[in-house]
Amino acid sequence: MARTLDRAETAPRLATLGIPRMVAEHDTPTRRTAAFFDVDRTLLRGSSLLHVARPMRRAGLLPTGAMLHSLIVQMRFSLFGFDEVHIRAAARSAGAIVAGVESERLMRFARLVMPVHVLPRVYAEARAQIDWHRARGDLVFLVSSSPYEFIAVLGELLGVDGVAATQAEMLDGRCTGRILRLCHGAGKADSIRELAAIHGVDLSQSYAYGDSYASDLPMLESVGHPVCVNADRRLTLHAENQGWPVERFQRAALRPGAARLRGLPRRVVTVSGPAVRRASGHVRETARSLRQL
Repeated sequence: MARTLDRAETAPRLATLGIPRMVAEHDTPTRRTAAFFDVDRTLLRGSSLLHVARPMRRAGLLPTGAMLHSLIVQMRFSLFGFDEVHIRAAARSAGAIVAGVESERLMRFARLVMPVHVLPRVYAEARAQIDWHRARGDLVFLVSSSPYEFIAVLGELLGVDGVAATQAEMLDGRCTGRILRLCHGAGKADSIRELAAIHGVDLSQSYAYGDSYASDLPMLESVGHPVCVNADRRLTLHAENQGWPVERFQRAALRPGAARLRGLPRRVVTVSGPAVRRASGHVRETARSLRQL
């Protein structure tokens, strides 16, 4: 005959059933969440390479013919986006552009021009979204098919936790022009998985922002919260089918050049002759620095 256990007998036994589970939960490290931002046409208006093409020519890093070709290619990207073939061709072209350039010189150039020609074009909405993630305690990363040197400097300026970008081969301190790693398409997805492994990030709870079906879709599919920003037609249709949010970022935080005048009183900016002379002097000084790179 089965004996009925009273409450006093069962309580200690039932209490022990949850101990292994609670110990396992306690031993499991807490996983962080992160936000991964594509750069061109998502974080900022147009193409970062387009914005630095003219300064590159003035610094002697880009022949005039190559600059014109770059302007045409990057302008098409700014207006219409790229498909798979165009993006890979643009990456090879970018590698050829920096072939033979010393890596230290390229980094000095990036530190000089990115604050002036690229940072002011970052969308105000993107900055606000980064701030929102910061307030949540999320890590923030930039992920771009542009050259690593430029994106690394932009990441420093925005105060993000890390970047993933296209990396060129270096030999004896110079760029060979050969692309070692193209951070595009599946390469972007691989990059954010590597960042997640290094930083203990739970991708299922993380966010990714992108605009391109060809370049950003694998990255967007790798996270639990994909967000399409200024998306091309194919990505917009895919997002609608998947129920993903689609956002429009439109407001540049500052016009290039306006950042240097933001701190001055309005009457000084608009009518002061000395202010104009100081601004002209700054332009000449920047041009001189570019020629000396």
